[in-house]
Amino acid sequence: MSIDKKYEHQNGNGSLFKNTNKTSDNQPEYSGTIKLQDGSEQQIAAWVKEGAKGKFFSLKLSDPYVKQEAAPVAEGGDDLPF
Repeated sequence: MSIDKKYEHQNGNGSLFKNTNKTSDNQPEYSGTIKLQDGSEQQIAAWVKEGAKGKFFSLKLSDPYVKQEAAPVAEGGDDLPF
């Protein structure tokens, strides 16, 4: 397997990794990706919670994060109509 090739999960499988950059309680303790049965990919986040029967994972699936690109700046200054 080539080092440049990205690992791809099989349908119905995923991975969680410890969030070492957690800075607040609303951020998950674990995060990763999962490939659903239909082949679509989702992000998965997990929080460790305490319940009546002991500790458990609270999970959330969401669409993969897409970083927004900065809008190009037009040459010649700002693009104001006045």
